[in-house]
Amino acid sequence: MHTLVLLAALSSQLTFNTRQQDNIYTITPIATLAADCQCTMTLAARRSGTSGQSESKQSSDLFIKAHEAVPLSQLSMNIEPGDSVVVTVTLSDGKSFHLEQHWVGAGKP
Repeated sequence: MHTLVLLAALSSQLTFNTRQQDNIYTITPIATLAADCQCTMTLAARRSGTSGQSESKQSSDLFIKAHEAVPLSQLSMNIEPGDSVVVTVTLSDGKSFHLEQHWVGAGKP
């Protein structure tokens, strides 16, 4: 049983689609899972730069069907030159499945 859980976790993935227009970045995490999952998705964003720091966090419960690319959320942020940003997305069923991925960005001078 543990081998099946491990294989499902290894073949599941979180990716990010990112669009940029000027200093506005739109980040969309996308999940493609090996097995159906009734999951909790948590998205945490941390931005730091010359104007200070900000953090935001959101979570939601959702059902993700296996082998389908599912957009989980959408986050738009202004990233100025010198800013650094880390977006962390976590999916968990609260039992044996846990998947986490980070998007790291920096403002371009």
